[in-house]
Amino acid sequence: MNKQALHPLFLNLLSAVIWDKPANAALFKGIDAESWNAVINMARRQSVSALIADKALSLPKESLAPKEQNLQFMIQIEQTKALNLKMVKVLSGLMQEYKEAGFPFCLLKGLGNGVNYPLPLLRNPGDLDLFLYRKGDYERSKEWFTSKGEEIEDGITLHYKFSREGIHIENHRRISYFDNKRYDKLFKEWEEKLIEKENFTTVEIEGLTVKQLPVEMNAFFIFQHLFRHFIHSGVGFRQFCDWVLFLSKYREEIDAVSFTAIAKSYALLYPMQVFARVAVKYLDASETLFPFEMIPDGPHVNWVIEDILESGNFGFHRPGKKRPKEKLRGMWFSYKTIIRRSRKFGVISPEHSRILPVVRLINRLKIGLK
Repeated sequence: MNKQALHPLFLNLLSAVIWDKPANAALFKGIDAESWNAVINMARRQSVSALIADKALSLPKESLAPKEQNLQFMIQIEQTKALNLKMVKVLSGLMQEYKEAGFPFCLLKGLGNGVNYPLPLLRNPGDLDLFLYRKGDYERSKEWFTSKGEEIEDGITLHYKFSREGIHIENHRRISYFDNKRYDKLFKEWEEKLIEKENFTTVEIEGLTVKQLPVEMNAFFIFQHLFRHFIHSGVGFRQFCDWVLFLSKYREEIDAVSFTAIAKSYALLYPMQVFARVAVKYLDASETLFPFEMIPDGPHVNWVIEDILESGNFGFHRPGKKRPKEKLRGMWFSYKTIIRRSRKFGVISPEHSRILPVVRLINRLKIGLK
């Protein structure tokens, strides 16, 4: 099935499920098993399988997929629900464990974004990202876990990892970071103010009340996180829908003047405007949910949607050569990818894209070949 036929089918199902509306049944009437398999594979690459499955099963009888594909859809839905519930269970246990150990935390993205979907348990889960915001707790928690015999994988810049019941947990020392030192310093100051005042909000997840970032900061962070992945290697629709649905839920709590000023101060207003136009054009988002001035359609909108559709989740599914497993060749492959993306998308975000090759080279020289 060619892209020109596949993409409208996939995008129609995705926009229908995130806005909780019927799909266009006429588009799916009479399409064969091979075409449905293409939709299933596209959903997998974009990490939205259960969402697409649920909407596909809601089609009228004459537009339904063949029996074999419908069975796949039902399995994807049940597996995703079970994994989300398992993650909630693990989070509940960690909340008690961290409380007893004296490590307050804030939940970042992931399950906290899932609650903004019409059917939260159908959002494909990733890791549990926990921000240990109190001074010294990040290092103390590493020592605490090590003393208990926990195997942890130390990260270079942002977090360390461990696993519980097959669920990956990332303990963060920071919310996020910028490759550009100017904006990284600015974001550190924002983080410090948040920690000083502890003005977190909370989110309800399957009966759990969990801290999360204040609304304005979260709306900014969710985009910054997806855009950092976009300029580095690519990003899929899961992260994109997270941002759009967060804004849809909390739009009335976000002051447009303040948010626009923040986005400008980090040189992210234009990238946000481009992604917003993509959401309006291809996901049926309303212009009114974006807390900044919209821009008209243009070539950069096409660049972004084409890259998202091609790249898939975190850029893992882009066609062509894959990253070699051998360390040095893999590093060189990743570096070349960054150079290509810096050249292509530098015009959308020169402050964040064009410096990447230099920043990556300097960082690599600093840490050696560890």
